Amino acid sequence: MVRIWAVPVSELDRQHLLGEHAELHCIIGALLGKYKAYRKHPETLRFEDRIAQLYYRHADQAAEMQKRGYHHNSPLSNSNQPYSYSKEEYCRDRQELAKRQRSRPL
Repeated sequence: MVRIWAVPVSELDRQHLLGEHAELHCIIGALLGKYKAYRKHPETLRFEDRIAQLYYRHADQAAEMQKRGYHHNSPLSNSNQPYSYSKEEYCRDRQELAKRQRSRPL
């Protein structure tokens, strides 16, 4: 599932942070016409007019990855348009993340 979560990157565990980072690159590539596979995906369409927010989110991801000691070598353009989401989206995604983390084997 391709997904950009509606929670701060600091709330993502390792799996979801790194997965979201890879998926963000796929979505941006699709929006820029580099990848056709994701072009009609609902998550890509969600950001069709919000690509600057994805660049901002990417900067947040890169900073969080560096903070956790991960290597990051996939730069993108910068943006001053923050990634935004509603309180409802945050609550929905926070609950979904918690459910996934509980059901994951240790």
